Amino acid sequence: MRMNEIKIVEQLDRGLAYAEACFETFRVLDGHIFQQAEHQQRLKYALESYGLICTDNELENCFKEAISAANIQGNDMLVRMTVSGGDAAWGLLVKNTQPHVQIQMMPSANRYPLHLQSVIWPFPLREKKVKYTADYAESLRAIQQWGLDNPMQALIGSDSGNVLSTLTANIAIYRQGQWFTPQGLGILSGVVRHFLLQQGVLFESVCPMAWLDDCEAVACMNSGVFVQPVASLNGRGLDVNHPAMSKLFSAFKGMSGVPTLGVLNRE
Repeated sequence: MRMNEIKIVEQLDRGLAYAEACFETFRVLDGHIFQQAEHQQRLKYALESYGLICTDNELENCFKEAISAANIQGNDMLVRMTVSGGDAAWGLLVKNTQPHVQIQMMPSANRYPLHLQSVIWPFPLREKKVKYTADYAESLRAIQQWGLDNPMQALIGSDSGNVLSTLTANIAIYRQGQWFTPQGLGILSGVVRHFLLQQGVLFESVCPMAWLDDCEAVACMNSGVFVQPVASLNGRGLDVNHPAMSKLFSAFKGMSGVPTLGVLNRE
């Protein structure tokens, strides 16, 4: 590790100083965000938990600006919107500032085949209704403990023997004629996951790690890939063209802001 320039400062962003920040990641496709209202509500809930109150109109304007900025860059962009508590003077409880909104984006890329490997989450599990920046500091520490060549291949389980998720995606497991997704502590309330649950093609359940030995298909779900079949799990090959995948893909038919599922995500 090499140090960059050392700066003496009077203020920091509260997201950096105290991890008072949260974010949403979404895809802007042809000027549309899939389930935009759900992304806005999740961000609003996260901000309110820090005592940061933003009106629906303020948040909607933030998303409009993100869409405008994305449209300039291309017609299919992956966007991360991070909101922090604003400038931080010295002192944990000193606020009285306006939140900072920062937007990052990059072109949505073709996805490579997913080859997942089971690992165990080394920390106590917590409720994860929103994306707090601070939670991802634990992920970085966990990565060091796992020692994987590619941490993005980690399929995370709990020390009690249940499947949780990957580092950045919810999981769907197909067995005995049904798609299941893990429930409970440590599971992010993902926007795509929630949508598929509402559509009735996915069901919440405690998912034992033993299911990974006999499941027929597995898919990752998030607002970047939507649904991406898994090619192998712990060295066991899986059928990315399993007929059950169509149940997940078809749920998005006619929805704006969604890529051509079943083609793009199998590459």
